[in-house]
Amino acid sequence: MQGKRFGRIHVLLGKNNGKYPHGNSILIDDDTTALIDPSLTLVELHRQTVPRHIDCLFNSHYHEDHFAGNFLFPDAPLHIHALDAPALRSLDTLFDYYGMDRGATEAWKPVVVEKYHYQPREQIVELADGAVFDFGRTRMRVVHTPGHTAGHCCFFFEKEGLLFVGDWDLTWFGPVYADATSDLDATIASLHSIQALGAPTLVSFHEAGICTDNAVEVVQRYLNVIYEREQMLLDFLTLPRTLEEIVKRRIIYRKDYNVVWIDAVERNSMLLHLGKLMREGRVWWDGERYGRTTG
Repeated sequence: MQGKRFGRIHVLLGKNNGKYPHGNSILIDDDTTALIDPSLTLVELHRQTVPRHIDCLFNSHYHEDHFAGNFLFPDAPLHIHALDAPALRSLDTLFDYYGMDRGATEAWKPVVVEKYHYQPREQIVELADGAVFDFGRTRMRVVHTPGHTAGHCCFFFEKEGLLFVGDWDLTWFGPVYADATSDLDATIASLHSIQALGAPTLVSFHEAGICTDNAVEVVQRYLNVIYEREQMLLDFLTLPRTLEEIVKRRIIYRKDYNVVWIDAVERNSMLLHLGKLMREGRVWWDGERYGRTTG
């Protein structure tokens, strides 16, 4: 497993540079050892990559690819934001938070249990924004950045100038806000807050990996994808459209990208965009169709 060190912080790069379902985990090898978002790659290679006892686990949020390796460390206290913690206590709550339809839920539940090793945990330490952890020579501050999920967090190592941004993955695909707990306005605000922190090094869980150049510009390019999607939706609404027509247009996901949950996540995402545009007075809804406001 490839990686890079920043002091006692080890970035453990996943397969294919952390492309889903794999990811890039963080190992803090200090007086207190900690592991953030143990990925499927780490599950496959944990004996080589995590030789020491792990004192504590952190999840940036409740998604399956981020908790996949939690089960390897049953005695390590698990830390996750209070708003996301219920999803790791109950599989049914996890799927309520995903916001999938019944068919997708029935198909995806066994995958989450078998492939991603979901195991409910009662003993969870609930994180709050601004909490600071001292591992010895390494200090980490929790930065609550909701939008992707309600409790999504980044982890800031100020001395090393490194910010782990979790699923704000900085890819060309753009931000994901497809759950029942997602929020588009919060997504925009969170990305601005990441820019304002001014960390010279950003580490994402997925493909962008380690970003050390032009971090503010990289986040801005990622943020701009939201507005590009918004414009595509407005262009499509030149003629009135039903929600199902909007979902089938696939503004976010490719039309040839077919998985069981694709319609649910496209629908959830489009409803957030439509809600934002309606609040801004740029889109109307007559109870059946959405249309672009003129004038």
